[in-house]
Amino acid sequence: MPNRTILKDRDSKPLIEELNKLPGFEQFSRKSRVETEMVKNAEVIFVDGQPVAFRTDGHFVPALTNMTALERMPRITVDMGAVPHVAGGADIMAPGIRKVEGTFGEGELVVVIDEKHGKFLSVGRSLLASEALAATKKGKVITNIHYVGDPVWETIKSQTSAHSGS
Repeated sequence: MPNRTILKDRDSKPLIEELNKLPGFEQFSRKSRVETEMVKNAEVIFVDGQPVAFRTDGHFVPALTNMTALERMPRITVDMGAVPHVAGGADIMAPGIRKVEGTFGEGELVVVIDEKHGKFLSVGRSLLASEALAATKKGKVITNIHYVGDPVWETIKSQTSAHSGS
């Protein structure tokens, strides 16, 4: 069993309240079982056994397996040429972007998807507001925070596959 900590009610309630303030997060019950696990410099948060988000540098980032939250986030579609780079942790460059959906401000979280399959590749922090990003033709526009294959992803995937077989 991994180094997961089950939070006591007095610790889990404020965390649930904080998560519930995030756009796209379900209203988690204050009675939910909340566990955390440290992965490198990120604290992964599990609610009732499901990985929902992680906290890094004091900010919450939805986990790439949290479809409910990801579906509600602004999305950036990248061309297939950008996919291996994004999945390898590279930041998102303007020339690889095909479509910008949703309205967001500078510094807000966006989800990056591929243009062929619409798969979630990463969650990043936009360096520009949506209109400016859509108009930009060169340079880095999104900082990649969480991507397929990163240490948080590996932890989440190993946990979800371990639980799904039971």
